[in-house]
Amino acid sequence: MAERARLDERLRAGAPLRVGTVTLLVIERAVVRSYVGASWVGICTAMEPYALVVCDPGGVRALNVEGSTVKLDDLRKRVPEMDVLLRIENPHV
Repeated sequence: MAERARLDERLRAGAPLRVGTVTLLVIERAVVRSYVGASWVGICTAMEPYALVVCDPGGVRALNVEGSTVKLDDLRKRVPEMDVLLRIENPHV
């Protein structure tokens, strides 16, 4: 039997952190890789930061781990719960 590999990768939002008028929301990248051989199974998992969403009186913006801007529309498509979490913390967003 040949080895089979599977990759499951998704983004998810962490818990919002509010400091004064600023809300921070960490977007995490979760990866699960699984391998199945003839007589064995292997699983490897990883969790890493992907972006930081900053919501303050000046607006909402997202930065990746290198500090470059991330398009909010792209992030919203991949992490639909992001807007809900930001609205809970900031009803005027």
